[in-house]
Amino acid sequence: MNTNTRKFTVFLASIAALTSLSIDMSLPTLPAIEHEFGLRAGAGGLTMSLFLAGYAITPAAGGPLADRFGRRPVLFFSLLAFALSAMACSISPSFPLLLAFRLLQGGASGVATTLPLAIVRDLMRGVAARQRISEVTTINNMMPILAPILGSTVMMLGRWRFLFACQAAFGGCILAALLIDFKESLPAESRSKLDVRTLARNYVQLLRNRTFLSYALINGFTFACMFSFISASPLILMERMGVSRHTFTFQFVVLASGTIAGSFLSVLLSRRHVPSRKVILTGLSLMASSASVAAILQIEQFHRPVFILLPVFCTLFGFGLIAPSVTVAAVEPVPHLAGSASGALRSIFMFFGSGISALLAGYCGRNYGHSEVATTLTMFATATTALLIYLSLLRGATE
Repeated sequence: MNTNTRKFTVFLASIAALTSLSIDMSLPTLPAIEHEFGLRAGAGGLTMSLFLAGYAITPAAGGPLADRFGRRPVLFFSLLAFALSAMACSISPSFPLLLAFRLLQGGASGVATTLPLAIVRDLMRGVAARQRISEVTTINNMMPILAPILGSTVMMLGRWRFLFACQAAFGGCILAALLIDFKESLPAESRSKLDVRTLARNYVQLLRNRTFLSYALINGFTFACMFSFISASPLILMERMGVSRHTFTFQFVVLASGTIAGSFLSVLLSRRHVPSRKVILTGLSLMASSASVAAILQIEQFHRPVFILLPVFCTLFGFGLIAPSVTVAAVEPVPHLAGSASGALRSIFMFFGSGISALLAGYCGRNYGHSEVATTLTMFATATTALLIYLSLLRGATE
């Protein structure tokens, strides 16, 4: 596969898009899954939580395995596992089995999606590498908008099981491209030994670094804030507020554009050399204040889509604004552990997202009538916690 072609870019972007495809494409299926298995409203959100739990476990292992055995074999087995687990989801006879296969699917996705960056590093340097990564990121950023549309379209053609079969087919197509046209990018002489003790020592060192840990927690709480609403959105909008599946898809696209707009503004501010401290403080303040408005409106029983969508849009905009700066700030104090830090960051924020969304799904399943209030209060609590951690970090830096 020629590395200078669009085909190569699409190949890498398709791998990076597995997570967004698996989460955002599945949102329209949640009410149908709950209906088929006779579940309480909101319990379907556990399919998202278990996917994220699987995803949280494996990124820290994916990079070291690829450094030891090469990119191609690790990518092969992770894509194969993704396709098989997605197909197993499509034929699951029970909800517990569906959750188990979603856990496996998330784990496979966590390994595969760590590799595009490593492949680019193997084959390119300097401007060429930055340009290719930018192209992959641009395509991947469109997935939160495109995936719900794809999911809604697939639901028009068949049952929810067909959607997971489509995910399996997508993984199979990437696997076929890998086998037919992708050669190993990491030479044998460049591969490193798999030293478990060194890896463990690196992660302990990371967790002892106050700056890294603070930014990792900020990343985790803000992601949990965002994902709390994403996982509960089918319950709140479609079941509680009576929004149709097609309207829900449109509304979700609008919300996803908030994150993209925030990321775009972050790039512009970076080019203007606006200090990251101001960007992060502004974004966190916006998230906490917008989430508080959403919670107050729901407590006061303003149960119409517009009263929750507008403040949530602002919250997601704030998340998009701070995410790049928080990630860079977390890795800056540990440049000698950049690879381990990246894997740890991803695992931590996925653990937060999966854990908090699972607790929220469990509560909403038992307290259906309080879903909107519970979700917005969770958003407020997580965003405010992230803001307090950052203020504490700033205070410590000035002392």
